[in-house]
Parts: sequence; structure tokens; C-alpha cells
Amino acid sequence: MKRYMKFMMLTGLSAMLLASAACYDAGDTPTAIVETVTPAAASEEETVHVDATPVQEDALPAVPETEPPTPEPTPEPPKTPAPTREPIEGDVSTDRFPNEDTGADADWSYQSDELRVAIRRVENEDDQIVYYVADVWVRNINSFRTELANGKYSSGREDPEKFANRINAVFGISGTMNSGLVVHNGTKYRGADNSTGNTFRSGILIVYRDGSVKTINRNKHQSLNYNNENKQNGGILHALQFGPILVQNGEIPSGLKQRERHPRIIFGYCEPGHYICVAVDGRTKTSIGMTEQEMAELMLSLGCTEAMNLDGGNSAVMLFMGETINVPSGTDRDGDGVAGRNIVDMLAFAEFDADGNAPSLSSVHADKFLRSEP
Repeated sequence: MKRYMKFMMLTGLSAMLLASAACYDAGDTPTAIVETVTPAAASEEETVHVDATPVQEDALPAVPETEPPTPEPTPEPPKTPAPTREPIEGDVSTDRFPNEDTGADADWSYQSDELRVAIRRVENEDDQIVYYVADVWVRNINSFRTELANGKYSSGREDPEKFANRINAVFGISGTMNSGLVVHNGTKYRGADNSTGNTFRSGILIVYRDGSVKTINRNKHQSLNYNNENKQNGGILHALQFGPILVQNGEIPSGLKQRERHPRIIFGYCEPGHYICVAVDGRTKTSIGMTEQEMAELMLSLGCTEAMNLDGGNSAVMLFMGETINVPSGTDRDGDGVAGRNIVDMLAFAEFDADGNAPSLSSVHADKFLRSEP
């Protein structure tokens, strides 16, 4: 037994020596016998569990379908605000009459539920021109009247400020010389002058009872049939003959003068109940006036589809709350500016009733208007 054990030990030792010698024969560095060590278990954060179980297709989690975003609802167009009162006879712009303050950035402003007047003073220093633009809205056509000096036809002239205060006009401009066709507030005083060649009788402006406006250009051989016109649009309310026509059917007629500059008064029409009135200073140190072509281009740029030149020169006057706000040309008045001259008629705006009566200017609340010195 001892011999057997000794034999086995020698045999194992020989095997080891032979293996070592084989390594040297291959020219390799002796390989150290390394004890295989099982690494320690990873920390809990580093432990990765892999599930080798095949995943069945049916077992895949369902991916939620992405729904398209709900579109924002299309906003409804703003509804026209209801009128502040029940409609009455003579209303011309109840649906279109602005409910907002039209004079927020104006130099002079009167705002009520029946009448809105916003006036801006414009000065072009390069061209040396000063003019005043009045944007006027009336809810009822009764708020727009043409009045005669001294209250009667063919009664001479009247001081513009006394005139405006007598009729309680919130806003007014000089009109014509009452030559040719004359219709004031539905009353016809004189027929049309159909002669040709007179620039200041070449145009006829008609204001109908529905608030619309038409111009007739005698220089373009357009004729007037008064009886037919009086059957249109509720009938003729006002008719003035002067000229020239500056804008007709949204276009500037040919033949307007482009050289002569004067003080001017212009009446323009945008839509029923919406009118533009302009006064141009002239023959003063600050303003040289406008030509006919310049007036036409201005009125077209302001959105007028019809416009006519009225009596200008020394008569050109624009009034607000009974006071002259432009600078009329003419005789010096106490060294305090220029006076212009008395006028024959006036285009007047106020809260008139059907009989032509308006609240006194002294009764108008101060929050309805703003005076601003140019």
C-alpha cells in the first residue's frame, strides 16, 4: 500500500514537471497559476436583471394611439351692437353708426349716440399748407341741415359765429352763394342754372333723405331732371350748386386746375350718414391754400366717393361749438388773427329734431367735446 501511494505521488509530480517544460519549449513566459475567483455580487444599483424568456408578439404592451389636437373653434364675427334706442323716422345709419369714440386722437371731438364729429388739424410745413379734416357721422338725417343766414332766403349774410350759435350747430362749414339750384331741408328756393362755362356753377350736389349723395357735373354735360331726382332715395333733402366736382363715383374727373391756390371748403361723401368736411387755410403766413387737383386727391385719399368744392376764399370757415377753428383769410380782427367775411348759408350738424330744433350749446355736457387750440 505504501508503495502504491509513493508511486502515485511521483507520477503526479512528473506530470507537473513535464507541463512546465512544455511551456519553456514554446518560448512563452511561464504562466502563473491563477486561482479563479468568483467576483462578489454587484451592488444593488448595478444589478441588471435580464429576462431571457422570449416575448410573445401578443404580449407586447399596447402603444396608445396619438389623437390629433382638437382644433380651436373659429371665432364668430362680432355681432353688430344693438342700437341704443328704437329706430325712428329719418334713421340712415343705425346699423353702421360707430359705437366707439371716433375722436380719440382728434383735436376737436363731439361724441354722442346721435352724432359723432372728430376734427384733425393737419400741417404740411414742406408745402406750407394747413387744413382741417372733419369726420362726421349722423345716425339720423335730421342731424344734418343746411341753414340760411338770418333764417330766411335771400336775406343777406350773417357772421359765422353768430350764425352757428343761433342755430346751435355743434359743427358747421360755409356753404355756397345760393346761386343756381337751392334746396334747403326739403324746400326748393331756386332752380338749377344750366349755363356752361361758369366754374362755380358747374357742379350740383344732392343730399337725399336716405343720407346718400349724388353729384352732377355740368362740365361733363350731365343734366339734371329735378322731378325724377326728387323721386329717388326718399326725395331731395338738400341741393347745392357750386363747383367744381372733385370726386364722382370714386374717380377724379379730368380738367381740374393744378396751379391756382386759394382757401377752400370741401364737402365729401363716404356712405349714408358718413361725411367728410375739409377747410383749407390760404392767403395767410402759414398756409398758401390748395389747387383743385390737390383737393380732389385729398378727398379721394380720405375715402370719399363723391366730393364738391364749396364757397372758399374769404368765406371759407369751419366752426365747432360756435367757434371758428380754422384761420379764414381777410381783414385783421383786433390784431388777433383774421376774420374772413360773413356767409350766406351753412352746412350744419347738431342733434336737431324733425323741426330743426337742437339743444343749446351751453347745455351740452363738457364730456361730449374737447376744444383744442391749433
